Amino acid sequence: MVNGKKLKIKPAFCSGPGVHCSSPAAKGPDTQSVGGPKRIGWPHFQEIFMLSALSQEDVKTLKQYLLAQARPGPWEFHSEVLTSQTPEEICTNIIREKLLEHLPQEVPYNVQQKTVVWEEGPSGELVIVQKLLVPKESHVRILIGPKGHLISQIAEEVGRDLMNIFLCEVRLCLSVKLLS
Repeated sequence: MVNGKKLKIKPAFCSGPGVHCSSPAAKGPDTQSVGGPKRIGWPHFQEIFMLSALSQEDVKTLKQYLLAQARPGPWEFHSEVLTSQTPEEICTNIIREKLLEHLPQEVPYNVQQKTVVWEEGPSGELVIVQKLLVPKESHVRILIGPKGHLISQIAEEVGRDLMNIFLCEVRLCLSVKLLS
């Protein structure tokens, strides 16, 4: 119950068809074995929320549940700390994001990233050079794209995102190499 209102929360699992499922939150976590007879659903989850962010259906229910579950305690980071990631990690993650967004199937998962240059340029801009190492010649061709358009598009999008994050000019160079 949150604010005197019973939340509509579906239990994470049931014992079987036709058996009434009470909320595991009321009884505490279930200790039965995962492979028990007639088990269906997601046994490692306490609650499941069927919602739609698009139509906002049941989003309020999830928010109420999260607020009810929250416990007071010290903050893990000071209020002025934005992230525990280094700037290099942020850059690598943004490049990885764009690779996942633009490349098909297993290709982005096989790309190894290596930062070669990370320095401040003569006019205060951030200069980044990163090698993208791939295991197959076919992956090199896919990553570069026709006439180099795909790698250029990825570099442009990453550069724009990095400028918004670091609030400075960014010169980014991505090179694609075959792993040897």
